[in-house]
Amino acid sequence: MALGPRGRRWLRILAVLAVLLALGAWWVDRQLEPHRLTSTVLAKAGAALQLDLTYDGEPDYALRPEPRLVIPKLSVRDPRDGTLLLSAKRAEISLPWDTLTGGDPVITRIELDTPLLDLPALRRWLAARPPSPFQLPTLTKGLAIANGTVRDASFTVSKLALDLPHLKTGDAATASIAGKLTAGDTVVDFDTNLAVTTPGLASSFSLDGGGALHQKDKPLPFKLRLQGQYRSDDKDGLAITAPTFIFSGVSPLPELSGKASFAMAEQLHFSFDGRLEHWPRDWPALPQPFAQDTSALPITLSYVGDAALNDVMTLTLHRGETSLAANLRLPELQTWLAATGGSPLPPLNATLKMPLVEFDGIKLEGLEMEIHEDAPSVATPATASAKK
Repeated sequence: MALGPRGRRWLRILAVLAVLLALGAWWVDRQLEPHRLTSTVLAKAGAALQLDLTYDGEPDYALRPEPRLVIPKLSVRDPRDGTLLLSAKRAEISLPWDTLTGGDPVITRIELDTPLLDLPALRRWLAARPPSPFQLPTLTKGLAIANGTVRDASFTVSKLALDLPHLKTGDAATASIAGKLTAGDTVVDFDTNLAVTTPGLASSFSLDGGGALHQKDKPLPFKLRLQGQYRSDDKDGLAITAPTFIFSGVSPLPELSGKASFAMAEQLHFSFDGRLEHWPRDWPALPQPFAQDTSALPITLSYVGDAALNDVMTLTLHRGETSLAANLRLPELQTWLAATGGSPLPPLNATLKMPLVEFDGIKLEGLEMEIHEDAPSVATPATASAKK
């Protein structure tokens, strides 16, 4: 049956639409050809960051809920010498349509599967860059990391899981962070929630969470709360001051509350000034007059050394004129706490000063007792008098 004028007109319209759809499909396919698209996006991002970004394998893309690139075996290298800074088994990058069509390399979300970050190599790359104002990247739909690893000279963070829903200059940010920290013989599982007021090189923050310190085969659970300010720069690395520091753990871990400071650069610096809420039951019994008073003990703790906590810590306790000052090493103390049937004295060097001690009708004034790791306790009273 022959078509009338109206039918022929609709046929021509449908033919034009079919051609336009075919051209559109060809253009979209060309723009979204996985290798072409991946190379374009990585080249633009690499030029902006002054890094070499490459991949190995067959990339793919998805269009829902927004355009996303799936990149296999992503590598991020220092363009000067090819040093590998970051690698990932798989990277998924979300980006708006205008980036696909030739606009600026804007990325709205990044997801990394099994990434490995080399911190010393990253520091060397940062130190070689010309000075420039710090610019916080914008990830309006955030960052997610699964099964990540961060390696430094003295510690490793493994099984890292991070979920950062939103990152933008001027906006507050929250993140959940979990993983396993290994520093020498010290192994800590952690699971925390972090809130930052103004993301960048300096900000106020709060951190709440917990985890477990592995004492051989026995995990020791703990909870931690920090609130304060952080600062990151080339001189001091990461520095934290926390007017609120609350730590509670299962004995032999202590329960502490007070203020703390932390700095991580070439060495780890840590100090705490506050209260020991009660004496852990697994610690050696306190001498009198400490033992007879069950109220919280004023305490200070300081450490300067490697990040594995192998160097000497300084601990002081005081109540009135009675004081205990001790030097100890955490690995040796952990071994002593885990041992059974060993020495009743912990592996430390300490000095105990007491203005007055009375027992069996004997009064000792100005008593000073020294405890040495390889020697028995020695009491040296400044003055002593015996009275019945």
